[in-house]
Amino acid sequence: MSVQVKMNHGFTAIIDDFDIRTEFREHELFFEFGGLSNTPFSSRHLLARIPISIDPNAHVLGDGFQMLAQTAGSISRPVQVGRCPDNSPSYRIYPSNAPTRFYNYLVIEDTHGYTLVGFTSCMRFAGFFEIEYGRRQSFINVYINGEETLPQDWDSVDLESITLLRHDKLNQVYNQFSRLIEQRHPHRFDPQKPIPKGWCSWYGYYEKVSEDDILENLKVMGTEFDQLEYVLIDDGYQAFMGDWLTPSEKFSRGVGALVESIKKSGKKPAIWIAPFIAQAESQVFRKHRNWFVRHPNGVAMKAEDVTYGGWRSTRGTC
Repeated sequence: MSVQVKMNHGFTAIIDDFDIRTEFREHELFFEFGGLSNTPFSSRHLLARIPISIDPNAHVLGDGFQMLAQTAGSISRPVQVGRCPDNSPSYRIYPSNAPTRFYNYLVIEDTHGYTLVGFTSCMRFAGFFEIEYGRRQSFINVYINGEETLPQDWDSVDLESITLLRHDKLNQVYNQFSRLIEQRHPHRFDPQKPIPKGWCSWYGYYEKVSEDDILENLKVMGTEFDQLEYVLIDDGYQAFMGDWLTPSEKFSRGVGALVESIKKSGKKPAIWIAPFIAQAESQVFRKHRNWFVRHPNGVAMKAEDVTYGGWRSTRGTC
């Protein structure tokens, strides 16, 4: 028999796993492992189901696992926002035919205002939500990625905590949510210190960026965007991935000269690098193949076999 725990705003959490203990305090529902078994926690371990009356046309918004993924649209037609969704061939965080996942938090907008359900902690496991829509009854399902770990190997039986908030203004639920997160995860730095601001070439030019592109933007920063502190040279400056010290033809003066130009303009230079991959065409791969991880048969392991699958030239990136 399932356990039902009353939450705020008239909601109830249904816990089907008898090894999961729960406690609701103020605005948060806390979970902990209370079983004797040592069964691995799966990558999609259900903590609770929250029944909810929901319009299929209600707007939704939530984050993906990584920064290039968000979900918007409606309950019945979620829309992936961003160039690399979590369930795309590039990231493969979860299968493309699986229900849409909302990592960390989920906001539903309907005629009553905004409902936010979110994880207030991330001590050990990543948490996400899925919407199980039905004509008679719908649920917000709460999951953690247990990473197939064994409870007896854990240092603590505490799992993660969630909250459910409602308000007629979106900024109010976000503000309350952020305060709850801060209580569980105090600041690691002085929040009064200014946050570095800058411009990154990737989001305007991707790998097609040239030295002229950066110099052109540098001029504009000197007149219209003086508050920008850093200029980040992203992917595209190198001849091949792996040959990070060899500039591409689009950077004929070399990166060093460009860095000096950035400094003279009063900005601080920054650069992107991916030190553990290399294209097959690169000098570092052709001259030092023994540096690279290989399959048991001796063939170099492609980066997309074990990690992000969206690298350029993935046919030969190792």
